[in-house]
Amino acid sequence: MSSLSFDAIAHLYDQTRGYPDDVASQVAQAISKKAHARAHTTFLEVGVGTGRIALPIASLGCNYTGVDISEKMLARLHEKARADGWLEKKQAWGSRADEIAQRAVSVRRFHRPGSTSTLRLVSSDIKNLPFHDSVFDIVVAVHIFHLVDGWEKAVEEVVRVIKPGGRLLHCWDTYEHSATQSITNKWRQIVRELGGKTQSPGASIPVVKQWFQQHGFQTIDEQAYIWRQPMVPRVTLDFVAKRYWSSTWSVDDDIFSASIERLQTWAQEYYGDLDKEYMQERHFMISTTFV
Repeated sequence: MSSLSFDAIAHLYDQTRGYPDDVASQVAQAISKKAHARAHTTFLEVGVGTGRIALPIASLGCNYTGVDISEKMLARLHEKARADGWLEKKQAWGSRADEIAQRAVSVRRFHRPGSTSTLRLVSSDIKNLPFHDSVFDIVVAVHIFHLVDGWEKAVEEVVRVIKPGGRLLHCWDTYEHSATQSITNKWRQIVRELGGKTQSPGASIPVVKQWFQQHGFQTIDEQAYIWRQPMVPRVTLDFVAKRYWSSTWSVDDDIFSASIERLQTWAQEYYGDLDKEYMQERHFMISTTFV
């Protein structure tokens, strides 16, 4: 199974996975605090996507680099950066000391007037990062390793580019009292009952954490931020039915169609009013690995 690119849903990514502005700001502050960030702290985010994490953190005044394999996700991030007041600076690849000049790499560079903030966006597979060894203070990875076929190589690359004494901040969301989670879990159960699989090409969070422990790295987990948000069952059902979630992409069409029929029947019986609003709690988790 190949690593997953989000090109097909880049135009929908923020709608289906983005954070409200106030939450994005709090998440950025939490990551910055765990990084002990200063004005010239160098960040790398692997799987930067549309910048839901990158833009708020970069705006705090650091040097931020993001890499992604999805050209369309990066194009969306370029648009958002310009709309947010970032100015593009044309500069060839290899002009910075941390860049492997011999590699043919697509790069876009931005700066923010009146600020020390810089933003560098690179099209790259995270299993073969185009940077020299030990060049970043902090690497940020949010919901990424489960998408990567050959995830061990991606993790090794992350470790390679972190400076001695630097940190990997491996982040994810969890849900409490969540109708969204109930619906997606039920769908996965139905797919299994129909003989299908919803597996991703990479590794789960516990497996990645186990890799670090087995390789002698110290890792500390922390619940960094909690917020509440409304959800409507019909919206989540629609997201699943339209294959917005990456877990739906590998399911055979016939099994998928049958699973949606069963899911809709279950949801109607379980919830009754599919347009009723429910409040759910989300937790932003940070696992800090010291390198």
